[in-house]
Amino acid sequence: MGQYRLQRRPRAGRYPDPVTERERWVPLSMTLAGIPLRGVSVAGRETWFRVPSLDLAFDVGRSPAEIVPAPSVFLSHAHLDHAGGLAYWASQRRLLRLAPARVFVDPVTVPSWTQILALHAGLEGVEYHVAVEGLAPGDAVDLRRDLSVTAFRADHRVPTLGFVASEVRRRLVPAWQGRSEDDIREALSRGEPVTQRSPRPLVAFSGDTGIGFFSSAPKEAFEAKVLLLECSFVAPEDASRARHYGHLHLDDVAERADLFENEAVVLTHLTLRATPDELRRVIARRLPPALASRAVPFLPG
Repeated sequence: MGQYRLQRRPRAGRYPDPVTERERWVPLSMTLAGIPLRGVSVAGRETWFRVPSLDLAFDVGRSPAEIVPAPSVFLSHAHLDHAGGLAYWASQRRLLRLAPARVFVDPVTVPSWTQILALHAGLEGVEYHVAVEGLAPGDAVDLRRDLSVTAFRADHRVPTLGFVASEVRRRLVPAWQGRSEDDIREALSRGEPVTQRSPRPLVAFSGDTGIGFFSSAPKEAFEAKVLLLECSFVAPEDASRARHYGHLHLDDVAERADLFENEAVVLTHLTLRATPDELRRVIARRLPPALASRAVPFLPG
């Protein structure tokens, strides 16, 4: 791979016009592969994604107003840029008298999150109508008849999950394909199983992750119509930082370009050390053309 360099911006101050650092925190809206997304994802600052058509959210960030209506939150890990607003989300749902909600977390963190929410509820003198539920890697939860979310292990410094949200359809099992409708109805009346679940992955979310993602994520993550893939670092000199902090580097993605069958690969959690325009140029140059054409940096402008 050829060499490339980024012009580092100062840690404080403004980006070169037209995008300021503050504007990096403004929620973005995109529709990719027919799926609307809204969110913020800036390395070390805040990450959340709302998928309105699926009525769920991945991570909660500082819990902006857009997250509050989501009755199901899938929390990748406990770092506060991803999870700091969980109690506020619960409190706002109670204030607005919304229906009981659920937050899905790594099972080992259930006691801690339950305690945190209980402490906040006690301080407020109210009751949050939120259930904290563990979702172990490989397990799935049905949110409705046609929607299921599966968890998988991500590769980060603390217990972290990724998720795949899939549309679930019922299809005839091979032995019953081609049989008459009367035969099928009779079999159903006898209680015989004639159909099986047929999930179609729609949106996958990597959580924060290192290169272990490429071995721990299920194939459905790479087949989902949209993959939200953390990619914090892009500069060559930051490869060791990516390893140390449990994040992906752009070269990790480029080297495994053949894995991605997704219609859109959304690169999230991108560094604040370069401007959006610089990041776009590097991403377009460093990724193989077949992947670059489907890669969408989650950036303003």
